[in-house]
Amino acid sequence: MGDLFVTGAISVLMLLLMAIPGFVLGKMKSVNSEAAVKFLSVMLLYVLQPFVTFDSFLNTPYDGKVLLNIVAVFVFTCVTIGAILGIGALIVRFVPALEPDSKGVIAYGGAFGNVGYMCIPFLQLMRPGDYVIILYATVSVVAFNLMAWTLGNYALTHDRRHISLKRALLNPPTLSFIIALPLFLLNINFTEAASLTGAAKELVDGIAGVISFFSDMVGPLAMVLLGLKLSDMSFKQLFTDPRVYISSSIKLVFYPLLSAALICLMSLIMNVSEISLNLLALSAMPCAQNVIMFSTVYDKDSALAAKEVTVSTLLSIVTIPLILMLLSVLPA
Repeated sequence: MGDLFVTGAISVLMLLLMAIPGFVLGKMKSVNSEAAVKFLSVMLLYVLQPFVTFDSFLNTPYDGKVLLNIVAVFVFTCVTIGAILGIGALIVRFVPALEPDSKGVIAYGGAFGNVGYMCIPFLQLMRPGDYVIILYATVSVVAFNLMAWTLGNYALTHDRRHISLKRALLNPPTLSFIIALPLFLLNINFTEAASLTGAAKELVDGIAGVISFFSDMVGPLAMVLLGLKLSDMSFKQLFTDPRVYISSSIKLVFYPLLSAALICLMSLIMNVSEISLNLLALSAMPCAQNVIMFSTVYDKDSALAAKEVTVSTLLSIVTIPLILMLLSVLPA
């Protein structure tokens, strides 16, 4: 149990250290923070996340157990996000002091975690060189996008017009998954190409190296992005808004505990040992940054959304290692 806490704490600390350059640059006004954040966001979404998907799939030989786990991770992510969305919406209904625009933001923030920009680099630090565990994380990102553009948007706006299955499918992480999955099923990967010789081997090794290089950039750039955003925040205003503790409690405590209970139930019908870290880690991540984007687009309480993301991220430095200790008591 202690080893899990220490490993998790060190991994979170390493992520936090990666955010320092962005924070310093933002505070020194060395860069245009707004332009830098926009550039890094585009790089992460349109370039680096697809490379993470290809890197994990093309370094994983086909295995029926892995395919079963892919399905399990996808279903688990969709079910838990949907359940927490419903529970969060129910909780905020009984808080009369909340404004209508704030209720959707809180429910959304409690259900959607930072799977792509924080969970993936966190798992890369926890299990360096483990392509399969990152493969499962990319599956969670696909499920996340599906839920975000459908039930997530509805929970935020209460307007069916903002449900977009098209956008849930036509985004870089999902499209890269759609391309990579058939390659996995056909067992087309770098492992199978290891027997090549000469120029063909050099070409394949070069392609593998480029993909790996871009994949490894996700963690540093995502944390620099976070550091830039933190540099614009007033910490006094952040922690004096009681509303952020509602969404943070749902996201950082209730969601992981519900996930742990569901993992125990899943263990009755399948072996969860290879995916339990993925499932618990994705549930323990802080509020997703896209709650800021969606709340801004739909004229909801975007200021609250920004506070949710920042406060939950800072609190997760403590909660993530604590939640990971549950792995020692979950079924193997």
